Amino acid sequence: MPLSSEVYLTGRLAEGPFGLELHSGGGVWELDAGRRARRLIGCEVEVCGRRAGFNEIICDQIWPAGQPRPPRSKFNIELLLACIVVGYGLIALFLGLVGRLG
Repeated sequence: MPLSSEVYLTGRLAEGPFGLELHSGGGVWELDAGRRARRLIGCEVEVCGRRAGFNEIICDQIWPAGQPRPPRSKFNIELLLACIVVGYGLIALFLGLVGRLG
């Protein structure tokens, strides 16, 4: 199912049978969030993400309600891993060429 545009919700974060849940305005949303969000269980939170399926939210950010929205992380793990693989390949190529010439 395609993802919807960005949604913004406020509610209480709870542990459900399938993971984290957001109880908001009489509805229950299943959250696809990182492990760091577990520290906010039982608290009122604000969630920004994309709707996927009937009641699932793929979270971009979760933060305590009433606080300013935290800045987005500029750290991209996928880019870091790609750079490591490419760097390793270049080093292996260079060492292979040096081994043939030496």
